[in-house]
Amino acid sequence: MDFADADDAVAVARDRELDPPRLIGAFRRLVGVHADGHDFGPRHNLPRPRTGRDLTLDEEEALIEAAFGTRERYEAAKAAVARGELDAIERRSWQRGLSASLTLEEAADWLDTGTGRVLTHLAFGDLFAFVCDDELRFPAWQFTDDPDNPVLDYLSRLVRAFDDDMHPTSILGFMTTPHSYTQIDGEPATPVVWLTAGRDVQPLLELLETRRLR
Repeated sequence: MDFADADDAVAVARDRELDPPRLIGAFRRLVGVHADGHDFGPRHNLPRPRTGRDLTLDEEEALIEAAFGTRERYEAAKAAVARGELDAIERRSWQRGLSASLTLEEAADWLDTGTGRVLTHLAFGDLFAFVCDDELRFPAWQFTDDPDNPVLDYLSRLVRAFDDDMHPTSILGFMTTPHSYTQIDGEPATPVVWLTAGRDVQPLLELLETRRLR
């Protein structure tokens, strides 16, 4: 068995005794880990008192993409729904981005390989993951049902284009929302469908660059 296919190569992901600087440093060495290993889990991002606080632009974009689809629908809900109810929607949306993902072991099972091999792919950016409460999580949108091509093409280029400020929920929304720039047979397609159909990644990179400049 190749070392990379072994399951005992994952100590850095499982060792909860690691202090945060060592843990963050270890994840930073993996090119496919989002935001240099910033931890998006609730344990490291405790809810802040709302007291009328406005959402940041990134928080709004993540909420719109995950729960409303368009800014118009968001603004209508914002005007019509009490603040506390919007908070509940926001929490569910954030949780959706964190939960629509696989653990390291689940990703290895899906790819029918060892966890060490998964980390090798992650190190080169051929897989994408984010950190949630000190654990790697692999968004499910990147995996396909094709055993000959179980991961989306061009992933190494795509993951480098995600801005560090993008929450996993916002990335999930981007990848699963149809865009006018990615049309198939005249119909807007999601980035997942676009890449699954064998299309080039460049329009997605341009969309992400436009988002970055807003």
